[in-house]
Amino acid sequence: MKKGKMIILSGPSGSGKTTISKHLLSKITELKFSVSCTTRPIRNKEKHGIDYYFISTKKFISKIKKYQFAEWEEVYPKLFYGTLKSEISKTWNENKHILFDVDVKGGLHLKKLYPDNSLSIFVLVHSIEILKERLLKRNYENFSKIKTRLEKASIEWRYANLFDVTLLNINLYQTKKKALNLVSDFIYNRDDWT
Repeated sequence: MKKGKMIILSGPSGSGKTTISKHLLSKITELKFSVSCTTRPIRNKEKHGIDYYFISTKKFISKIKKYQFAEWEEVYPKLFYGTLKSEISKTWNENKHILFDVDVKGGLHLKKLYPDNSLSIFVLVHSIEILKERLLKRNYENFSKIKTRLEKASIEWRYANLFDVTLLNINLYQTKKKALNLVSDFIYNRDDWT
């Protein structure tokens, strides 16, 4: 199997990871999105096999037992997310680099598995209040779920220093520009990527 590079975007829900991911994918043709598996229900406008592989908990656990995941987490009670090893090999065999949009534990696990060819980026906003506003604007989760995400975010922020780079997302335009520069420098072996 050929080895490409990995871009690992992590951070709390609502920090802007998905928006940054889409921007990077639109600008760097050699980059391919890693489609994760999840047991959560599909949301409006999401597509199976494009945004996620939406599978049952039973099927997810079966894949765990068969060691088919490079990383997986029970992110919230009875809500699993994971990256299939087959997604990584398929992307590298296409001579592409792979972009992950994963939770903090998953991101750190991938960085540990692939330390020499990964760039890990932690995306955050400057306050829990801003995160709360962003999650409320999404309009697809009840307040109980938002509260759970905010509690998790306050724990995840403690791990920011374990990533190669921390991106503070105050101005989305500037954050996307900085992310693009970092990732381009890393992929194209420019020395100033950190």
